Amino acid sequence: MIIAWALATNPSDNYLECNGQAIDSIKYPKLYTLMHNTPDYRGIFLRGLGGNSATLGELQEDAIRNITGNFKATDNNGWNINAIGAFYGKSLAKGDSSNNGDWGADGEYKQYFFDASRVVPVAAENRPINKAVRYFIKAK
Repeated sequence: MIIAWALATNPSDNYLECNGQAIDSIKYPKLYTLMHNTPDYRGIFLRGLGGNSATLGELQEDAIRNITGNFKATDNNGWNINAIGAFYGKSLAKGDSSNNGDWGADGEYKQYFFDASRVVPVAAENRPINKAVRYFIKAK
């Protein structure tokens, strides 16, 4: 049995922290017959089997939902910025009419960007909303 423990102190000698440690075969013979090391659940979110989960005991890599957006580039006497979702655009500079008809000569130069933070919360990692706990396995 795995329990989530929210305190810094260990629950008792009957439980071992799930940090990959070796199991003492003399002190915990029944658990040792099932596994020689505790599972290592540090930094891992446990998920119930079924639905979109991986198979039992398999580590499923991180993923995010698809982020989409689009923009339209129209020239109606000047480029319009019509960006939706994770895209946005900004004007860089007015064209110089002395360019003799080169692209952008009479309009504006636009640059378009993709920024996921415009539609979802972002961080240096993918994660669900969470609180940290320590996981323990019942050893005896």
